[in-house]
Amino acid sequence: MKINRINPQTNFKAVNQKYFEWAKKDYARGNNVSTEWLQRLRYDVFLFKEISRQDAIDTVNAVKKYMNKSGVGLEDLLQIFKNPNP
Repeated sequence: MKINRINPQTNFKAVNQKYFEWAKKDYARGNNVSTEWLQRLRYDVFLFKEISRQDAIDTVNAVKKYMNKSGVGLEDLLQIFKNPNP
């Protein structure tokens, strides 16, 4: 998966562009990310191990900053990624 550095003024190290762009499209349609987005990101971190936890955390934080708000699902997902014992 493509992971790029983003704007140097942010604290984010790497943001998964696939998930960031997907979140932007979801937000444009419904002012939040879809449940499919939340589930797929979890799968890619924990099940398939295609994305590191830190990259997932950076991606979720970037999405939160883009949206200027966050829903319960996004906050819950962030806490799951930060928990060392899922």
